[in-house]
Amino acid sequence: MNFKCLFCGALITLYVGVAEAVNYVPENISASISLKVPGNVAERYSLELQQLGNDRSSYLLEASESIPVTITQRVADVNGKLRVNVCITALEDIYFNYSQQLSTGYRHDDCQFYMPGFWYRRNLRSPKDAPSFHSSDSWLVREDRLSAPLTGVYSEKEKHFVTVSRIDKFADEALSTHREGEIILSGKTSLGFTGFENQDGITALSFGFPYREAPRSYIRKLTLAPAVEAFQFLRRGETVLLTWEIQENKADDYSDFIRHAWEYSYDTYEPKPVDTPYSITDMKQVLSGFFISSFVEGHPLVYNSGIHLMTKNCRSNGQAEVGFIGRVLLNAFNAWEYGCQFDREDLKANSMKVFDSYLENGFTPVGFFKELVDFDKGYEEPVHSIRRQSEGIYAMLHFLAYEKENGRRHPEWEQKMKNMLDILLQLQQADGSFPRKFRDDFTIVDNSGGSTPSATLPLVMGYKYFKDKRYLASAKQAADYLEKVLISKADYFSSTLDANCEDKEASLYAATATYYLSLITKGE
Repeated sequence: MNFKCLFCGALITLYVGVAEAVNYVPENISASISLKVPGNVAERYSLELQQLGNDRSSYLLEASESIPVTITQRVADVNGKLRVNVCITALEDIYFNYSQQLSTGYRHDDCQFYMPGFWYRRNLRSPKDAPSFHSSDSWLVREDRLSAPLTGVYSEKEKHFVTVSRIDKFADEALSTHREGEIILSGKTSLGFTGFENQDGITALSFGFPYREAPRSYIRKLTLAPAVEAFQFLRRGETVLLTWEIQENKADDYSDFIRHAWEYSYDTYEPKPVDTPYSITDMKQVLSGFFISSFVEGHPLVYNSGIHLMTKNCRSNGQAEVGFIGRVLLNAFNAWEYGCQFDREDLKANSMKVFDSYLENGFTPVGFFKELVDFDKGYEEPVHSIRRQSEGIYAMLHFLAYEKENGRRHPEWEQKMKNMLDILLQLQQADGSFPRKFRDDFTIVDNSGGSTPSATLPLVMGYKYFKDKRYLASAKQAADYLEKVLISKADYFSSTLDANCEDKEASLYAATATYYLSLITKGE
């Protein structure tokens, strides 16, 4: 046993000292290992951390009974963060899954959580068929479901956070014949798991290897599946080395915590641009093929088909959508601009057909865009959205500004856009927000204000183009709402049209809206 411990210690590059910032002591740590014999239910063994001699940085993790594996751990201070190095050596051929929990000392009810690209706050705006506190207050996920293998918890009461991240090379992946229950991997994997758990009212950060997902796994949009626990084979005498990094720090609020997590992730994982032989010019030329292959005419509206396409053939359909997925008018402008730059008369001609068709047939009686028309089914969406309407105005103002710069004017389109901006003002609520969805008679279908940033962009652009101070005043009022309701609370939601939930597009829109506003205002 002692020989194995020394052997593992020699394999790890160690740093001198133990971080004091993170309260990483045996009383706050729980660990376990599950061993599986194929065809049988795995057995889980709790592990106790036993200090090795007088070295406060070295531990032997022992089970209460004899098991065919040795586990040692070294902890070290690396630039104020705690590195946890775990060494697992098989004394016999085994199939294993190792896990560890760090108790933060924070009350679970006082906390908000973060897993990049997967979890934001408590996901309480998400539907019940997605991971959220609605279905469980504890979640473990495999690392490749995240944009960085990191989990963080922020205590709003303590104004402190703790994160744990995996610091290893991700080089191996293995297939499995099943995706739920206890599964045996076909070979070596690099994927572990991370997450958070409620342990008797106290938040614990959980991590381990190979991967686990609990209480459910999340396969794709709104599709939860049963829990899964993977087991990797380790031959007698073989060793697995695992490294996690834990940090603790102060943060003024949840947004400040997210800033720390983003900066830490970029500094730690150092993402680099993909090295490619293709130039921007090459790629634009290839992508411009979409403007030709997707072009649809023969209907009252001419458009590029871009929504609900079948990936097996990408065949165009009869659905024309102004914003959101379709972006018909923005595609037309992009094709027009590209066509002008490279003397592509085919693109210019197609774009003008799109613009002309929407000018003649693309507006409702009141003057809103016909957002979504399905010519295959003879259906026109009767409910408008602030996002699609705003994205239509946004696209046309880009087109009009480009044309103006090149000495061309389109007075009919200018009048249409001014009319749309004027009726947009009628939708703005007293608190500065815009309703998410509404009808042509201005009745509100969804008064949620989360999509307000969508309207802020065309208002700013409308002020810049038409010099009408009403649009600037409206944009500023909208920005005040964003600051009070979305930004200060770090609560970004509802910019997507198919779900009113936590939404990365909403945060992007809020950032873009305030950036646009900053470009045409002075001072703070």
